[in-house]
Amino acid sequence: MSRSRCILNIGIALFLSSASALVVSAQQDSTTTSSPQQPGTDVPVAPPPDKAVTNFVEVGSSYLQLSNGFGHWSGGYARGIFAEGNNTWSGEINGQHEFGDAGVYLAAGDTYNFNPDWYASLTLGSSTGGFFWPRFRADTFVNHKLLSRKQLVATFGYGYYAAKDVHRDQSLFLGTDYYFQKPWIIEEGIRFTISDPNSVFSPAGFVAVTEGTNKHHYVTVNAGFGEEAYQLVAPSTVLTRFQSQSLTVTWRQWTGKNWGFNFVADYYHSPFYQRGGGSFGLFKEF
Repeated sequence: MSRSRCILNIGIALFLSSASALVVSAQQDSTTTSSPQQPGTDVPVAPPPDKAVTNFVEVGSSYLQLSNGFGHWSGGYARGIFAEGNNTWSGEINGQHEFGDAGVYLAAGDTYNFNPDWYASLTLGSSTGGFFWPRFRADTFVNHKLLSRKQLVATFGYGYYAAKDVHRDQSLFLGTDYYFQKPWIIEEGIRFTISDPNSVFSPAGFVAVTEGTNKHHYVTVNAGFGEEAYQLVAPSTVLTRFQSQSLTVTWRQWTGKNWGFNFVADYYHSPFYQRGGGSFGLFKEF
């Protein structure tokens, strides 16, 4: 099952999660979720057309309460971004407790700038322990900047997800980001997923609005909606073929010149349970 890493939404994560999916996660880091089809999760968000990615490290923790006897989720994470030349390298480690089990997920990626108009990213991840984490995951995105100020970014992506049971997912992502002169950003995207066994089709999408400026604050409201083909809630228990909705509010605040905090409030609804909570992290740029 995949995890939420939207970041620029600011973010998506990354990602999670991004000049890459994880760069995005730095600007908006949503709390983790366990379904690759969960609406609004795992979408890339392009960095502002006129802003270079800032090197940073971030550490934090999360807690979410689930209804209907599903208990709680809790965990901690560390992530970082390092830009050098045309490459932006990203990495993260995430330890999580969900549905009575625990495990650690690790991911690394690179975003490469081909020229002022085109850039692409590749992120690979795997895990140890935790039936809810993927055995292997790969995500790649190609981004193209358009219009006079390069303020419109069109994104095409492909993802592969191998769960720790028999489930396998392949997905296509289409999205756009529009950067106003300041301080607003509007994003939207849709992911088309085919899940095996049985080739189950499950489209899901998101819409996000961000207000803020670099070195001051970003506030993002992200609404996700769509279908989930499956979600593991125990090693041999699978929830299948249902619709779900999510709402995430992210507040990224600089409290000093090169450091600050990232607070995320997250709500999720499905026919099986509701989930509410959030995460809090501290970041340092360098």
